[in-house]
Amino acid sequence: MTPAEINEVRHLAAGYAIERAAPFEDVTGLASALVRRYLLTFEESLDDYAASWDASREDPDGCTWPEWAALALDAQARYIGLEIAQCAVAMLDRIESSEGDIHDVMPEAWEIGL
Repeated sequence: MTPAEINEVRHLAAGYAIERAAPFEDVTGLASALVRRYLLTFEESLDDYAASWDASREDPDGCTWPEWAALALDAQARYIGLEIAQCAVAMLDRIESSEGDIHDVMPEAWEIGL
C-alpha cells in the first residue's frame, strides 16, 4: 500500500470508527480520543487485517466475499474502522470496570510539597 493509500484509508477508517463509537461518547471525548490513538499506528497491522478478512470472508449463509487484495480502499477502511471502534469500546469498558479502584491509593500528605 502506498503512503497516499494509507492516508486515504486512515481518513476513511477514522470516519467509520468515530461513527461506530459515537453512541459510547460522553462529554470527555474519550471514545474519539481512543479512536484517534489507535489510528496513529493502524498501518502496522495491515497484514493482520488482511489475514483476518481472508480467514473470515465466507459468511454464515455461504456467500464468499472477495479477497482483501481485491477490495476497494473504502471497503478496507470500513473493516479497519469497525475493528478500531471495537477496540475503543472494549477499552472504554475496561476503564469503566476499573474506575472504582483508582482511589484506593491515596497520596501521602507530604507529597503536595507545602
